Amino acid sequence: MQRAAAGPILREFVYLDEVSVTSLLSSRLGALPSEYTETLSSSIKSEVSGSIGADAKVIKSGIGSRFEATQSKDSQVLRKSTIQATFKDLCDHEKRRNEKMVTPEACAEDPPSWSRILEWISNSAAEYETQPWVLDKNRLARGELLEVKVKLRADPTYRVSSIISTMADLVSNPYLAASINPEDLEEAKAFNGILESLMAGLVPLKCELIDYSTYTISGSEYVVHRSVESELADSVRATRKPLYLVGVTEQSLYWKDIRRVLFSDSPVWALCRISVTGIQSQWTPVKLVEVLKEVVPGLGNEIDSFSSGALNSLTEDRSSEEIAEQRARVLILYSELIAGRAGLNLNAEVRARIETIAHENVGSLVSFTDSRRAFQLIVNELEERFTVSIDSGDAVRERGRAWQLLGVSPGGAITLPASPSAHTETDESYLDSEFVAIYW
Repeated sequence: MQRAAAGPILREFVYLDEVSVTSLLSSRLGALPSEYTETLSSSIKSEVSGSIGADAKVIKSGIGSRFEATQSKDSQVLRKSTIQATFKDLCDHEKRRNEKMVTPEACAEDPPSWSRILEWISNSAAEYETQPWVLDKNRLARGELLEVKVKLRADPTYRVSSIISTMADLVSNPYLAASINPEDLEEAKAFNGILESLMAGLVPLKCELIDYSTYTISGSEYVVHRSVESELADSVRATRKPLYLVGVTEQSLYWKDIRRVLFSDSPVWALCRISVTGIQSQWTPVKLVEVLKEVVPGLGNEIDSFSSGALNSLTEDRSSEEIAEQRARVLILYSELIAGRAGLNLNAEVRARIETIAHENVGSLVSFTDSRRAFQLIVNELEERFTVSIDSGDAVRERGRAWQLLGVSPGGAITLPASPSAHTETDESYLDSEFVAIYW
């Protein structure tokens, strides 16, 4: 029995960038119709008249009557060419004409053997340029379109910012107020105000790909589909890293309440266009940081540290002694990182002096601004002890690492890794992209 033809794909949009959709399709097809107009009108008119007259020498009379009835009907129906229909046209066109586009339909067939794929790679075969199973930087070039399945999730920077804003609104509740350190909340609110200004209405996304991961093969990193992972050698499987689709979206272009969709890891489809060629090892969720890095070079690291540690700052209940010890550990770790950068060997005497400085200045680690003085004291001590000049760029970078490695934000708690295998930033790979649409 012949199967019935599949109907149109049923899509419910979460996010749709109308400008991108129209621009991409126009570049392929030229001018697009913007609207269709249909007009229906009718008119009915009738007239009846009569006249009677009598003439005499004295009297002249006339009787006349006229009846006129007019009925008209005019209706106009304006049917716009909706953006959903334009998006459907874009997808249909690209899937028919763009052989290099990675789509779910291309992955529906049985994959070739791993030996066959390796043969394609070594020979730069034409089949390798269109297959969806193993992707390298040539297949992931800037401007290429991808339709992939991901776990929809906002970047930690946005999630923490949203949580702090919500908690600040609800803190008037006595039950919640009792579980939050007021000083930590005020510090978090102040820094979050800067963060919200830098995001400027943009929502950064960090969505893990469901069907793809990255592996190192013969010294190069590849994106591999899960259907061929079983054929990889054990040594290659050990190099697996999760792959994240990252990029910024505009808050005004979401079709659903962001709180319903960006905090649930819901599986969705994303149509995106790669903005940076190849697999990336890091990315910047707050784009205005790149603009300000010449003025505030450590701002990006401080935002990362704030995102990783601020939530713990709101929920941990600690004694003042514990807080002081935790802050001192940040300064001690900082001295070790700086010493490693400069090739310095810290003996017992120097370490003891560093610990003294750290414990004497833990009170400065209540904000990023005040903490810079305490970090500078560590740098000054090392420069005087070893008669060296420490690069200011290295000092800024290691300051951010000291916060980040211990999972700390100023005034906050320390969250140590649960296990040595816990993911850090270096254990992840990214596809930096522009999101065109998100749907399910």
